[in-house]
Amino acid sequence: MSRPRLDSSQFAPDIAPLLLVSLAELVEGLGVPPQRLCEGMGFDVDQLRVARPISDRQAWRVIRRALQLSGRSDLGLELGARQSLSNFGLTGYAMSAMATFGEAIELGLGHQKQAGGLVDIAMEQDGDQLYLVARQRLRDASVLPFLIEEVFSSLLLLARTLVGAAFRLEAVELGYPAPAHAVRYAEVFECPVRFGADHSRMVIDAQWLVAPVLGHSPVMAAEMRRLLELQQREHAAVTQSLAAAVEQVLERAALPHPSIGQVARALELSERTLRRRLEEAGTSFREISDRLRAQAAHRLLQQQDLSMAEASRQLGFSDVRAFRRACKRWLGRTPGQVRQTAPDG
Repeated sequence: MSRPRLDSSQFAPDIAPLLLVSLAELVEGLGVPPQRLCEGMGFDVDQLRVARPISDRQAWRVIRRALQLSGRSDLGLELGARQSLSNFGLTGYAMSAMATFGEAIELGLGHQKQAGGLVDIAMEQDGDQLYLVARQRLRDASVLPFLIEEVFSSLLLLARTLVGAAFRLEAVELGYPAPAHAVRYAEVFECPVRFGADHSRMVIDAQWLVAPVLGHSPVMAAEMRRLLELQQREHAAVTQSLAAAVEQVLERAALPHPSIGQVARALELSERTLRRRLEEAGTSFREISDRLRAQAAHRLLQQQDLSMAEASRQLGFSDVRAFRRACKRWLGRTPGQVRQTAPDG
């Protein structure tokens, strides 16, 4: 039987952590120390606050912990109701400069991950009805209501920020059974809500597509588009594979680098699966680790006041001889030869 191929995009660190920063602040207010959300993940809350991207699976793991630790089944609605334009990052500000609501939606859909989106939103139109359809990237029933609640409630607030408080939804349809807090949906969305549908989507009168955006600025719209596209190209160059996810975990860790088992746990994979999937991608954990350790070795050896023994220790070697052999293998030169090439050597 053929083995199902892993969707490596779920492990690539290409999600802006905007939502998770807000989530950490929310659960802290509920008495949950935010650092507990990130334990064993290869990053902490402070790193999220400086916009270090994470993968889909890491985000879902943080959300599952938040739901468990807070004991709040309605956490998604609560978080979405607290969002503002800034929570959508550069994408949100770019949308606010567009001419019409339709243009803003089109732009936002093209830059969802830069806005921190954890589900894929697609726009469909049937006559005078417009649908914003949510599709989850990972089938996990435990986090599905949270994801849909958060994205739909925050999108409603975003729409009202863009075109005014008069914006209204026609209906909301959810592809899961009614949760214990179902009564809150009608309060938040102020429209008919149906659970157990074939899909999760927001229904909007298509006339809103031509509604003018309140903060439209042609100059800012052009500049924001340029910045978003530049950011997207630069980020895509390094975040398209499982190998990139492994590399990011290793880079975030303090020297010496974690073992493959530790990295696998941070990515929610077994060690065996991680080895196999990296092989399928044409690389290996050792290859990635050696490349990063070689870069670290070169950097450390440029520091003339750092002894060879200390450089060896920081890189995780038990003795200088082992470090010397590894350095020769990585860089084609001994540590002493590398040090001689330092600017002040």
